[in-house]
Amino acid sequence: MCELFGVNANREVDTNFTWRGFIRKGEFNPDGWGVGWYLTATGGKRSASLIKQPIPSHRSRIALTLPKLSIRSQIIISHVRLATSEINYLNTHPFVRRIKSVGQYDEWIFAHNGVLYGVEDLPQRFRPLGTTDSEAAFCYIMENLEGVGTIRELFIKLYQLLGELSDYGKLNVLMSNGRYMFAYSHYPGKGMWLLKRHPPHKGRARLLDDDFEVSVGDVKAEDEYTYLVATRRLTDENWERLERKKLYVFRDGALLLKIGGKIEPMLDSKAIEALRAVLNDESVELNETVKKLIDLKLLKVSGGRIVINDHRRAIIRLLTNEW
Repeated sequence: MCELFGVNANREVDTNFTWRGFIRKGEFNPDGWGVGWYLTATGGKRSASLIKQPIPSHRSRIALTLPKLSIRSQIIISHVRLATSEINYLNTHPFVRRIKSVGQYDEWIFAHNGVLYGVEDLPQRFRPLGTTDSEAAFCYIMENLEGVGTIRELFIKLYQLLGELSDYGKLNVLMSNGRYMFAYSHYPGKGMWLLKRHPPHKGRARLLDDDFEVSVGDVKAEDEYTYLVATRRLTDENWERLERKKLYVFRDGALLLKIGGKIEPMLDSKAIEALRAVLNDESVELNETVKKLIDLKLLKVSGGRIVINDHRRAIIRLLTNEW
């Protein structure tokens, strides 16, 4: 039984504390480990980076010393593997593919927990490099998302594709295009868990698989907003279960949308009203709600006014139902 762990934040963060607990999962998932994240280049373009090995994470010197490599990113997706096919590098998660959608090229990172039967023949244009059902499913998703024209279409199409794949077996999925992180769960008896770490950062957190704890305020910046997603709870904090067969959409440390039979905005009503006002070119005051939206990079201050942040108009239209 593989395990997944993902992070989405409003600033580049490390996962040193939680990673210490996650690699212990390799004791029961000894057939490989991997971590994917994004490097941000000049101009804001994000490129996928990847480290993976077909050996147990808790015996890998790279995995054990990963915190010393100072990996920092707004999106991090990691995986430990219990194999159902050949153990080798090509079959080790995460996987990466580059496609063009919503008018630009993105490098997608994908990791999967579960077993899908009969998906190997689904992809017609993107062929897997390895022999896993996971990579075949990823290729099928990628060839169907390529060429999608809008954010709304991308989200709905991804939800539909994951729903289609869930008919072939069990799947917990974490994936990203470098801007958004997506989580989806259809795994009866297991599922996935969600943890929100938003300011003010208070209290202590203890790893469930290691005798180690920290003060959350000591390891988090005051304006750091983070969501963690995992197939098993990693700490003694207040994790919540993901709803089955719904697509969770994260960006910049916020859970923005849940997509099931409909698109559900996940920000509170005050935030939605503030976004709607700015979208309609109305003046808003810099209150706590607006400050949070600025921290979450949906809004910004420009010329003394609160305006929509760069490249956020489409998602704000979805959030405010102004599509």
